[in-house]
Amino acid sequence: MTNTNSKGMSRRQFLRTMGAAGAALTVLPGGIHASYAANSKLQVASIGVGRNLPALMSSEKMEFVALCDVDANQLENVGAEYPDARRFTDWRELFDAMGDEIDAVHVPTPDHSHAGPAMRAINMGKHAFVEKPLTHQVNEARQLKLAAQREGVVTQMGIQVHSSSSYRNAVAIVQSGIIGRVKEVHSWSDKTWGRDEDGLPGNTEEPPDTVNWDAWVGPAQWRDYAPGHYHRSNWRRWLDFGCGTMGDMGIHILDPVACALELGPPTTILSQSPTPFEYAHRNANRVRYTFAGTPYTDGEIALTWYDGRDMPEPDGWPELPDGIGMPGQGSIFLGEEGALLLPHGDRPYLIPEEDFADFESPSMGSNNHYHQWVNACLGEDETSAGFDYSGPLTEMLLLGVLACRFPTQEMHWDAEAMQFTNFSEANALLKIPYREGWEVEGLA
Repeated sequence: MTNTNSKGMSRRQFLRTMGAAGAALTVLPGGIHASYAANSKLQVASIGVGRNLPALMSSEKMEFVALCDVDANQLENVGAEYPDARRFTDWRELFDAMGDEIDAVHVPTPDHSHAGPAMRAINMGKHAFVEKPLTHQVNEARQLKLAAQREGVVTQMGIQVHSSSSYRNAVAIVQSGIIGRVKEVHSWSDKTWGRDEDGLPGNTEEPPDTVNWDAWVGPAQWRDYAPGHYHRSNWRRWLDFGCGTMGDMGIHILDPVACALELGPPTTILSQSPTPFEYAHRNANRVRYTFAGTPYTDGEIALTWYDGRDMPEPDGWPELPDGIGMPGQGSIFLGEEGALLLPHGDRPYLIPEEDFADFESPSMGSNNHYHQWVNACLGEDETSAGFDYSGPLTEMLLLGVLACRFPTQEMHWDAEAMQFTNFSEANALLKIPYREGWEVEGLA
């Protein structure tokens, strides 16, 4: 039964209106105030229960009322912490059974299963927190952003380091102009979420009775269950299900670059990666983007991504800080007056250090990325990585992942038309059809 207040407005309608308003003291039609939201916990369903549930639940303003996971054992183990939450192994059944009882969804599934439940939720007017990267396909990211705008729901992508003091300070330093306008950026991760050989796994077998394999494969092309290759880990390595190292870490590491420089969509993308595999991501990738100039760049700017076994050579860079050297993951902004090194998850360093000895670094402080979303759903805050920001960021990232399918081919991107203008073969990979039974209105 839908809860209704004394003025006839349903609880879900109220939360949706308050989330869109984004202000705790907004007066709604009929004289209802946001104090209603403050006295009512956000009712959340988690679709995929392996990540970040405690971080969300640490907010006293929300509670999990439904849990969904294809793995019954995982559902049992995690569900013991939330005994009042109903349990499901198929997110479609969750929405059918509890559509009127939930206000918002949390989606920490594998990459290929992000967009479906997120879009289903948004279509029903529910708020959404989706783990990174936002989607598996370029088209999905665009459509989620547009749908969230249309429905006026509160959204957030799970790039929690976006709210950390280290990344917020780095953005402020770059935008202060202390290193001058930025000429180029290099970003990297030494993780190896790929494979050294191609081919599908040969050790396929019937899935355990405790795993709903049909729901795990979801919208992707059918693959037989293969122990150790897909569920519960290693799915990032496969084109069908994950986005490789770039999807795992690039979405974090490129975030402060895009944010600090206020980058728009890329104009060209060129991969210098190895010959692609048919089924898996490679373990060494390099992608060069170009972007139109912004107020923080020295004209058109190049951004180069490296991962796995292809790391940048710091030739021509200022000397790196003593004791820091070349971090395994991070970015360097090369400016007219110096550089900023940003190790992933660490504080930024201005270099050469002696040139900036008197610079007083900003102190932005950290925000709780999870509580920010909960509070925004209740009309008490605004999210910093909503789909209006994280959708285009994910698009940019996924264009690089896609470019690795066509190494040495420079591709010209028309963001408004959402297509490559000089290489039509790649356009077919922007929107891949869903497997029958897993279609969602507004998606492939």
